[in-house]
Amino acid sequence: MDKCYYKDFIEDERQFYLHEAGFDSREEQLFRLRTYEGKTLWEASEIMGYGSRTMDRINQKMKKKILKAAPMYYRGVSSKYN
Repeated sequence: MDKCYYKDFIEDERQFYLHEAGFDSREEQLFRLRTYEGKTLWEASEIMGYGSRTMDRINQKMKKKILKAAPMYYRGVSSKYN
């Protein structure tokens, strides 16, 4: 369904976004499924029990929050989250 770029995040990036992006519980669950387990959006929707339209909305909100937090991310700065 889609390519998962999230699995390319290094651990400090994952921790940074989990703490700084302001995810709600559904976004955080999706982020964890995509980054730590490498699940596709389709696989994540089955695990989370949401339809494709709902999952697409959650994913779009999550992406916006990541992009908003991204300018604050500098390698090494988020090491306090490790």
